[in-house]
Amino acid sequence: MRPRNLRHRLEKAAKLLVIVQKYFPEVDCQFADEKGAHGHLMLRLPMGGDPARLGRDLESKGFGFTRTRNPWLGAITYRASKEDQPDVLIEVEIHANRLNPAREIVPEPFTFKEG
Repeated sequence: MRPRNLRHRLEKAAKLLVIVQKYFPEVDCQFADEKGAHGHLMLRLPMGGDPARLGRDLESKGFGFTRTRNPWLGAITYRASKEDQPDVLIEVEIHANRLNPAREIVPEPFTFKEG
């Protein structure tokens, strides 16, 4: 990758990290540059973590969300995507339920907007 392209990619990720830090200054996060067209910024919230304020902020900046609930793995995953930006994956821990066989996990459109 050329230096200019890499700089632009890292600048976009850094701008997203500023938004994330505003709501979750101590969250565990990773940037996977090789994932997707523009990379993935992955956040893992502890059980009881509420991504609503971060989600509303990202939606106001043009990101669209899908939600996937996976009781087998014990997580709900919110994927925020916007053209020409890294995807933001917010994983929130839930109680794992391994007694029931996992149904097919289908991402569904989701919004954090109130009302």
